[in-house]
Amino acid sequence: PSLSDIEKKVGVKDGNDLQNVSASALLIPSYANFTGDNWNVRFYGLSYKLPNVSADDLVSIINDLDTSNLNSTQTTLLQNRTQDLASIPIPSSNLTALVFANGSAVTNSSGIQLTTTDEVGEFDQFVTVPGLGSNSSSVRIIETGIANVTGPGNGTIILVPSSGISVVSDIDDVMRITKVYVPNEGLFNSFVQPYVNVPGIPALYAHWNETLPGAAFHYDTTTPVELTRTYVDYLFANFPLGSLEMRPINISDPSQILEARQNSLLKLFQTFPQRKFVLVGDTSSSTLLSAYPQIAEQFPDQIACIFIRNTSATDPDDKIPFSTSEFKNINNNTWFFYRTADDLFNLNITGGQCRNDSVPQNVTFGEQGGILGNNGA
Repeated sequence: PSLSDIEKKVGVKDGNDLQNVSASALLIPSYANFTGDNWNVRFYGLSYKLPNVSADDLVSIINDLDTSNLNSTQTTLLQNRTQDLASIPIPSSNLTALVFANGSAVTNSSGIQLTTTDEVGEFDQFVTVPGLGSNSSSVRIIETGIANVTGPGNGTIILVPSSGISVVSDIDDVMRITKVYVPNEGLFNSFVQPYVNVPGIPALYAHWNETLPGAAFHYDTTTPVELTRTYVDYLFANFPLGSLEMRPINISDPSQILEARQNSLLKLFQTFPQRKFVLVGDTSSSTLLSAYPQIAEQFPDQIACIFIRNTSATDPDDKIPFSTSEFKNINNNTWFFYRTADDLFNLNITGGQCRNDSVPQNVTFGEQGGILGNNGA
């Protein structure tokens, strides 16, 4: 549902209408880079209020989701996941951030004054934070918080070394089984069912975390920003700690989603110019099939590998065509359409090996898949 749909459902215009509801802040897990003598920390999130929404409204908040035959466990999961979706942003909000490292405060009691949130309560800025130590060869974790809210406001930042390899991964149908290509089932798997890992991916990412030099992980999804905590709980229980990019509020058009993904990739590549990137996506995401080749053309020297899971080759339910046309103009030794995690596990990424020659590619650089099409690998 759109923000306006949610506001109508809970009966408010915006966060300023909820005078008796405590303000909260969402700090999305993010990253910091080292320049000069200090770390530049990215503060990224949402200022919001969470109204008291009835259980019935929580169950019915998702458009086109059939909830008539849910059991008690499914109903509870749906209510827990949609509760955050009912968040109402607070525009033009002034927030004060705190930073902690190894359990101790790095910022003083007055904190860091962040820029005023935009018209939909979002903020995204880099702030230089002294006292976090020097650059290192491996990722370090610090904690952040928002001082001037009474509701939740804590977050996590990864301090990413200047050099090394970053893994940028889509989540749905790459890390967890969503089946976005079967719309009703995709909704059901997102809001009603326990999240299920794509087989072998937790072990693969753990392997990369241990073996890639200076490994860092950045997770990217088109899921709305309000559902960040649901995704964080799942990701950090199953995969290496990393940063997270969520879909901004009031974005639903495919061209807007593509632009948001392009912007998040551009920010990463520009923030870490000495790092190389492994990009992981799947054929059911048309935005990534455009965004990944485009960023590879723009920053060819920063690409380690591009791995695309061919969902149509392993799941007969995926009958949606996809286009490989934008891969035509990038180095064909850098991209690989895989079927399972085992196809990737033994590749020497650091040594430049992105392809498993035992897996056929059959890439036509045009439309593939669909009911009658060529599914590729």
